[in-house]
Amino acid sequence: MFYYKNIIKIVAFVVLTIGFSSCKKDFLEVVPKGVAIATRTSDYERLLNDPNLTLLGKASQIVMSDELAAFMPLYTVGSGVVSISDQKAFEYQDDIYLSTENQSELTQLEKQLYTYNKVINEVMASKEGNDTQKKSLRAEALAGRAWVHFMLVNYYGKPYNATTASSDLGIPLVTVADVTQTTFTRSSVQAAYDLIIADLTEAIPNLPAQIISRNRMSKSAGEAILGKVYVNMQLFDKALPLFTSAIAKLSGASIAVGLYDFNGVFSTGGAFYPINPYTGPNRFNLATDKEVLYLKSFLNFYSYVYSGIPVTPQTAALFSQADLRLNFFTTSPFPPTGTTYPNKMMRCYGRYSNMGINVPDIYMLKAECESRAGDLTNAVNDLVTFRKTRMQISVANAADVPANVASDKMALTKYILEERIREFATSGERWWDMRRLSVDDTYKSTVGMVHHLYDATGNIVKSYPLKPERLTFRFPQYIINANPGLQQNP
Repeated sequence: MFYYKNIIKIVAFVVLTIGFSSCKKDFLEVVPKGVAIATRTSDYERLLNDPNLTLLGKASQIVMSDELAAFMPLYTVGSGVVSISDQKAFEYQDDIYLSTENQSELTQLEKQLYTYNKVINEVMASKEGNDTQKKSLRAEALAGRAWVHFMLVNYYGKPYNATTASSDLGIPLVTVADVTQTTFTRSSVQAAYDLIIADLTEAIPNLPAQIISRNRMSKSAGEAILGKVYVNMQLFDKALPLFTSAIAKLSGASIAVGLYDFNGVFSTGGAFYPINPYTGPNRFNLATDKEVLYLKSFLNFYSYVYSGIPVTPQTAALFSQADLRLNFFTTSPFPPTGTTYPNKMMRCYGRYSNMGINVPDIYMLKAECESRAGDLTNAVNDLVTFRKTRMQISVANAADVPANVASDKMALTKYILEERIREFATSGERWWDMRRLSVDDTYKSTVGMVHHLYDATGNIVKSYPLKPERLTFRFPQYIINANPGLQQNP
């Protein structure tokens, strides 16, 4: 009964997502006109409370991450793979979507961009509110626009490379809520990052200092986003103080925000208890999830029941027996029939799917910045503090970083990158790491450049190499058809 209730929830979410994702012909998706026109400050507050701003549609990067493999007995659409598009994405094909499809990663992001631009350009002239309220709402919209542009440039622009960013094609930068706009020109990757940084820099001083809702932007979330932008630019010295500040503000939140101690939440009465044999731990409510700082949820069937794309044997080997995150994995495909994956591969289930800002991400990025700066002591301390929430306290020294790793800058940074895989496997987060690491001369070797298809006995029967070009998505055909002047990626 628990399983069927949760499947109903998932199906209902799909229906809502599809409903929110109807497409227009233009690059800029326009929120349908209603009978009410925003004039008062409170109207713009309502715009920022729109549930559509917390929902995302497709997220193909999930299956493109290098911690995943394919399991041939279930590598069929509708059985172990959600769609043909997902299969094409896993195989690193040039064009992910069918020519007849009219939805993509762009769909919901464009709608959100419209709302943010409307607030940015209109709220200061609204009626009844005071300047402080208006500046705060405008700051939220600026930071929201920055987040959307950051996502879009990381889908459709090349990974940021300081030597080529000024000439690398980025994305159209949309800064007005104009339904008549039909011509869109791609800026450079550098121009996109410049606007993102400018928006966040202007926004952060006026963002709410207190975290009152996961659905709304806070100063902590804004700082974390800017920190991630700088990490992508390999400006780790600029990122570190932002992550430090973002973490410091968590304790003053009016809602529960922070790290869960997995030693407690997996115990009787804990937040993730009980573990259902079909759907995994009880972690379905992102609205109350303590580790969600800024909510941008999406549907990820590969963290629930679809079993054709499990984690690789190499990923499975990263976990020690004392790692409580193993509770989010099972060695059995869905539905359980006694069959197990070969080579200790596992599928994920019961994990949250948030593409916004997650607290564990901030902690690990802070440790990575410290390690890269040579501050190994603080990097190790931060990493151990984090790992103590993930490892069994009954196992002595389980959270400790090996001594030979703790004393070596490169080894420690790689260990932190592996910790990120352990934390976010199957969530799609690894794809963003792959992109930024692919242009990092020191750590580009940590990026896997091939996907393997395994048979039931564990043999590799087919491999799909990742061309560097496919670290950047091609625009869907429906976008090109509606905007013939928009330059396509290779």
